[in-house]
Amino acid sequence: MKFNLFDYSSKYRANKSRFSSKSLFGYTIWGILITSLLPNLAIAKETFSTPTTQFKVTFDPPAKDMPRSSVGGASRTIGQCLNTTNDSARSFSALLPTSSPALTAASHPTILAYLPKTSAQNVFFSWHGEDNQDHYQTILPLEQKAGIVSLNLPKNAPPLEVGKSYQWAVGIMCDGRLQPDSPMIQGQVKRVELASTVQNSLDDDISLKNAALYGENGLWYETAATLAELIAAEPNNKNFTSNWQELLNSVGLNKVADAPINISSSDDR
Repeated sequence: MKFNLFDYSSKYRANKSRFSSKSLFGYTIWGILITSLLPNLAIAKETFSTPTTQFKVTFDPPAKDMPRSSVGGASRTIGQCLNTTNDSARSFSALLPTSSPALTAASHPTILAYLPKTSAQNVFFSWHGEDNQDHYQTILPLEQKAGIVSLNLPKNAPPLEVGKSYQWAVGIMCDGRLQPDSPMIQGQVKRVELASTVQNSLDDDISLKNAALYGENGLWYETAATLAELIAAEPNNKNFTSNWQELLNSVGLNKVADAPINISSSDDR
């Protein structure tokens, strides 16, 4: 039975004075030693004086008419399986820019959401295509501690098609069941084709450079997911965390910018 959740980044100087043969020999030896050391000193100078390339991650949404994000609020059953008593300012919410297009170039994108501490063990993940047609539905395991979580469209699901828009929804299964008024979030996404120039510039592994490139090209889902994964791997990296917080603040997600990141493994990015 199918549920429809959508209904609800020097030189040295030479001395030419006259010397004795002994002195000349001594200076010659020193000259050889100094000359032999100069290449290494030059390398050392270059190593310590050249700054590491830094990337600034910003989100630059395209100006074209694209689907806007939409986020569903928590329902009245929130007290049954979501604990917000210690953090009333944060609620179950999708990490989406509410006033910007939500685009992806991935066939199976990653959704990020803030989840309060919960007793629920699973969520119902549902996707609809254009014209509200069913695309994919599945049940996914859930982190039971508060923080940012990731939900991946499984590889065995049909890929998103380039040029088409989709709606997704996540419903928390309190008491192992999905109810019409279960806590739910939802959003929209359109898959676009990544320009070959951008694709050829991406690193093979996840990197801050990749996040910056995604952001410059308006791909919110990849930008956020890449940064989150970098922080999960290196939580004390201030370059990563500062980019993350500034990115979220720039799209109105400041309430969850400092929340812990509890994300799953790498996705199709």
